[in-house]
Amino acid sequence: MLASDLEKLFYYEIPISEKMGVKILTADPNKVTIHVPLQANKNHKGTAFGGSQYSCCALACYGLFLIGVRELGYQTNNIVIANGNIKYKAPVKTDFLITANWNDDSKNDFFKKLNLNKKAKVNIQALITSENLICSEFNGDFVAIL
Repeated sequence: MLASDLEKLFYYEIPISEKMGVKILTADPNKVTIHVPLQANKNHKGTAFGGSQYSCCALACYGLFLIGVRELGYQTNNIVIANGNIKYKAPVKTDFLITANWNDDSKNDFFKKLNLNKKAKVNIQALITSENLICSEFNGDFVAIL
């Protein structure tokens, strides 16, 4: 799936992503990177709203998860986030990047369990960077059911 295809899918299936100004920069089975403009996502302090940070991290991880599942030929839309946590480490004062990735061992275990049980869960991480600083760290548990 190309970055432009994932972006179109998000805009159609998750319309708020377009309102938030999300742009997919890279999308492959190992990493998704998105650009998020501050202007559409700022709070009363002029920094990135925590809810926008969380939502966009969840979106980036969901995109990575979706690409991974579809890359191996699974045709299911029954994929969800079961749990998510974010640590806000520094204020985001400019447009920001979110990079989602997953550990190879975790990914391989996930697909083994999915093949065996038709249901599996995996943890996916995302980092928010702005001005070459890690501002937030996200971890989400994603579930697929075939």
